[in-house]
Amino acid sequence: MSAAASEDTMICAELWQSFCSLVRAYASVNADPSPQVEANGDVIRVTAGTASLQMRCNPETGAGNWRLSFGDEPGIRGELQFLAEGRIVIDGKALDLDHAAIDLIARVTKAALHRGTTSVVPTES
Repeated sequence: MSAAASEDTMICAELWQSFCSLVRAYASVNADPSPQVEANGDVIRVTAGTASLQMRCNPETGAGNWRLSFGDEPGIRGELQFLAEGRIVIDGKALDLDHAAIDLIARVTKAALHRGTTSVVPTES
């Protein structure tokens, strides 16, 4: 592995860990329904009521996917990619990590309240 590839791998892994920390932090200060966050390695799950948002990332490449579901329903899915510049692309839209974390928490709590969300692509702040 080249030095540049090794550096990109380290950056992606650090970005994933930072993003997980941001998701936990914003979930802890969120209003009702208060989302629960479970993170384990390459997976983070945010649950509010019957809504669940699961994100998976390969920390070596920064590539991953997300799934928003309701109980036993299959829900909706999409792709994500961390960029070495410190941003995340969710379904083709690049955002700063903090804005993405805030918007994702808002979307899963909104989905828990309204069960009609069709996208988790964050809006611009």
